[in-house]
Amino acid sequence: MNATMNPLVSQLLGVDTKPCLSLYLATHRTQPERRDDPTHFRVLVRTLAESLEKDHTSTQITSIMEPFNELIHDEAFWNQRKEGIAMFRTPETFVTHHLDRPVPDLAIVANSFHLKPLLRLLETTDRYHVLTLTSERVRLYVGDRDGLSEVHLGPDVPLTINKVLGSELSERHFTRSNSGNTPRSIPHSTIHDEEEIDLERFFRIVDRSITQHASHPSGLPLILVGLPEQVSTFMRVKHNPNVLLESVATFPESLDMKELVERSWSIMEPYIQRQSMNLIANYHEHAAHARGLEHINDIATAAFAGRIDTLMVDANRQVAGALDLTRECAVYNDAAQPAISDVLDELALLVMRKGGKVLVLSTEHMPTTSAAAAILRY
Repeated sequence: MNATMNPLVSQLLGVDTKPCLSLYLATHRTQPERRDDPTHFRVLVRTLAESLEKDHTSTQITSIMEPFNELIHDEAFWNQRKEGIAMFRTPETFVTHHLDRPVPDLAIVANSFHLKPLLRLLETTDRYHVLTLTSERVRLYVGDRDGLSEVHLGPDVPLTINKVLGSELSERHFTRSNSGNTPRSIPHSTIHDEEEIDLERFFRIVDRSITQHASHPSGLPLILVGLPEQVSTFMRVKHNPNVLLESVATFPESLDMKELVERSWSIMEPYIQRQSMNLIANYHEHAAHARGLEHINDIATAAFAGRIDTLMVDANRQVAGALDLTRECAVYNDAAQPAISDVLDELALLVMRKGGKVLVLSTEHMPTTSAAAAILRY
């Protein structure tokens, strides 16, 4: 992904102070799991503090950990929770971000932020959007093969026909006639015609909002779910290039969440397989012309030179070590978590800073058996 596409990633890329603390926490919207979230958070905070003890004084640790400790009893913060939280801290920076999808619990202190879990949420081959359509409202979801979570775009993005059109809802139009010497009103159009006009106007505005606030920033494919006539109307007026041609043809309210995931994934799975095959073929085509790399040392050298167009890293692997900025190479170590730097993370940051794209992929979608692969610009 290009870092300029996401404000959070852009902000994190601009941070150059150390140490870099990264905390990821899976959170819950409902009880009884919800009540345990702060307890799990305290455990992760304690892990970060213990990781700082080797190289920092108690005064420094207290200062660095202060924002985390303040959040432990912040009820307003915990009331905002979605499916996960990502937090990033340096002595000069503290960034928190609520996530629409769960993440593995992690607490890492290193020389750079641990961004792979975040990047995987923002840029991955198996994520997608679902837009459910009715004549009264739409709902947007984001998910993968395991589930969907509703996306709340905020009060400035209305998703019901009454909020979108309000007083502009069409009125039936009439003309006066004296046929047969009896004045009467004749409607220009039927009620169905007026409803179709309203629906088109509603869907045009929804399409524009979803494109601006969801599809364009994420780049994710979008599956429509709705009755055939409503899907047809949306397809006729839409300009969103991310909308897939295949849809789920049913009344959305008739599906429970499990059925919605299954029907949506049945569309996405062959799409993802095609995308994966294209990605692998594209890499091997470049590799055949000496523009594809799979060894981390070679990738690091190319990354420092700004030659990488696309970097692919395995979401399920870590390479203990760091980038040596003086010698412009990767160095490795056997340090155990949480006080560990991941070469893959540092490569991703470097590539994005140089204007390249980063894809965090599941192991089965990687074009090589190594933890990373790169396509060169030249």
